[in-house]
Amino acid sequence: MVVLTITGRFNVTVRSPWQDEDVTIALQAAAQMAERWGEDMAIMSDLSVRPLKEADTPPLEIVRCPAALKKVANRR
Repeated sequence: MVVLTITGRFNVTVRSPWQDEDVTIALQAAAQMAERWGEDMAIMSDLSVRPLKEADTPPLEIVRCPAALKKVANRR
């Protein structure tokens, strides 16, 4: 669970059960996987990464594959 506290005009505090490094690693992994697999990836609530089409619950974040690297369905 992520707790977001907003005080004042622009003072925002986010408390998360994850370390910043864990989140960074998940984002890096998702970006690498999106490029190599040619499809969009989802970062799940436990910071695991899987193809977006296989996500069975809403992801925390979606990492899009660059258009130039996307796999084309039914390419022959």
